[in-house]
Amino acid sequence: MNAKAKAKKNLTRLVALLLVALMVIGMLASCTPNSGTTTGFDYSANLTKDGFFKDITAADYVTLPDYTAWEMPSYLTVADQEEVDAEIFETLASYTTTEKDETIRELVEGDTVHLDFTGTIDGVEFEGGSTEGAGAYATIGSGGYIEGFEEQLVGHKPGENFDINVTFPEEYHNEDLAGKDAVFNITLNYLCKEVTPEFNDEFVAEYLSDMYSSAAEMKADIEKRLIKSQMQNYVWAKLFDESTVSEYPQAMMDYEKQAQEDYLNNMASMYGMTAEDLVVMQGAESMEDYLTQMEPSFQETIKMQLVVQAICEKDGLSVTEDDLKEYFMTYYGTEDYSAYETAYGLPYLKSLIVNEVVLEKVIADMPVAEMETPVEE
Repeated sequence: MNAKAKAKKNLTRLVALLLVALMVIGMLASCTPNSGTTTGFDYSANLTKDGFFKDITAADYVTLPDYTAWEMPSYLTVADQEEVDAEIFETLASYTTTEKDETIRELVEGDTVHLDFTGTIDGVEFEGGSTEGAGAYATIGSGGYIEGFEEQLVGHKPGENFDINVTFPEEYHNEDLAGKDAVFNITLNYLCKEVTPEFNDEFVAEYLSDMYSSAAEMKADIEKRLIKSQMQNYVWAKLFDESTVSEYPQAMMDYEKQAQEDYLNNMASMYGMTAEDLVVMQGAESMEDYLTQMEPSFQETIKMQLVVQAICEKDGLSVTEDDLKEYFMTYYGTEDYSAYETAYGLPYLKSLIVNEVVLEKVIADMPVAEMETPVEE
């Protein structure tokens, strides 16, 4: 396996490991004080004030590599411009608008058109079957309308008025219309075109002035974030791969299972289900069976926690008030985490972000070594 392929494999593993953290972020977001969803599990009960597991010395369970001798490959200190451009494009695309196109031509697959229509069954209009002059949009081939509707727009031009014949599906959500033949009188108003703004200072000033003062500043921030991400991915993959766990503490395994079950309870309650129903839908026989199947995944999470805790023990690292504020500003847009502290406890909040504290410390101590970007074979 070449260097780049190995890097991709490591990144895939890292993403899988971080899914647990993202699950927790999602749970925090869904269990805000005003959401009506509460947790029945005390996330901080088994943690120290610094967010580590009580009565567990991580160094007794995990052997760390000599990360102090590591060097940062120089190619990771530069952002991939294709990735920068892709993120800029994605941002611009989110501000794409649909505007009137004055072109008069026959419609083809993929066109978006503004139209009005009136539907009848046996010559009688039915509820919800008309735009009533308010207009609507249809993209041919998108499947936004019942089968046969969009296809019969092909070949017609803006300004035309014509009828189309369709049949509502037998399983249509409105039982009064299910399986029935209908006629829609169509008026094509105009073609539509999507307009994506250009990336320049004017775009930033109009849409993102609360974050950036110029396009150059926005691009620099994207580059900075991408560089940070790729360096963290590299370091974490090495930490994970080159660390060895001799034993997985049962207390940590029990904690992961209880946390997972609590998460499932909260998720299920949002949909009027039980957690047991939820795991059965995923193919498990029971909650116990599901949690047993999840043990390999929990072991990877525990390894991650042990590695982080062992480095903190060795280097005297801990989460500060500033770290907490920065985390909540990044993910929730506020430095005030008091409501979450009340719901989950300060130790648990610290356990969420200690990974980043560790990665920042390890990366800061790594000298940069000149290395060429691995070539994918």
